[in-house]
Amino acid sequence: MSYIPLIARVNSLPPLPESVIKIEKLFTHEYPDIDTLVDIIMEDPSLTADILSKVNAPLYGFSKSIVSIVQAVTLFGAPQIRSIALSSSIQRSFDIDLSPYNINTAMFSKISITQSELFFHWYMNIDLDMARDLTPIVFLMETGTILIAKEIIESDKVEIFQKDLSRYENISDVENIHTMMSATQVSALIFQQLHLNEKFSSVMQYLDDEKEVPSAMKDTISIIKIIRAAINIQDQLSEYSLSKAFELLEEHHYDINIFKRAVKRIKSKYYE
Repeated sequence: MSYIPLIARVNSLPPLPESVIKIEKLFTHEYPDIDTLVDIIMEDPSLTADILSKVNAPLYGFSKSIVSIVQAVTLFGAPQIRSIALSSSIQRSFDIDLSPYNINTAMFSKISITQSELFFHWYMNIDLDMARDLTPIVFLMETGTILIAKEIIESDKVEIFQKDLSRYENISDVENIHTMMSATQVSALIFQQLHLNEKFSSVMQYLDDEKEVPSAMKDTISIIKIIRAAINIQDQLSEYSLSKAFELLEEHHYDINIFKRAVKRIKSKYYE
């Protein structure tokens, strides 16, 4: 199978809505103004509806409905609302069917949410600014699986793709066998096509790349690899996936206990 159809799909993506572009511009400042963020979202009725729909999902378990963007930003924080705005706008361009990966859209959303929350609750204890900066990238990093799944379905390769997923430990190996690209590489192309901050695509390019990671990006790549080891498309906070994460934590000299506290919080909130 050729990677050309995937690139064609990426190139056909429509631009982001003006409201989301404004939000991204706002976050180029070190400390984005929260009132301005709320105003930008509320000027776009479609985006407002999308965000309120997402934050009121049963997954989050709130006892009362969130009825305003101010409430949403207060409860979730600006970085997470930015992530939800980006995710909603990007996914609006796709017909999402993730059956080749043996998951549905609800499970995909749960994986994205828990990846980003695990990262934030872990890394806020190490570097809060970096936690805020990388949260949207972690939230969106599995986006490429949507296009790979679509390509597998339309090529009538679902059964063999699923068999290979059960045979290979590394998901990206299976993706490369069938599409000549990994999901992270596709995500990088999507982020470039949508003119997101360069860091979005740069991080994705190096996650599954065997080439030497630039020294300035080594910490970022190691952090995100730890999160993907713990929670990924095939395995979420299992004994096995956590053992892989702990190995990476030790390799990169992180305090495992800080990470374990974040894991406990996410497990109790979403997996128990």
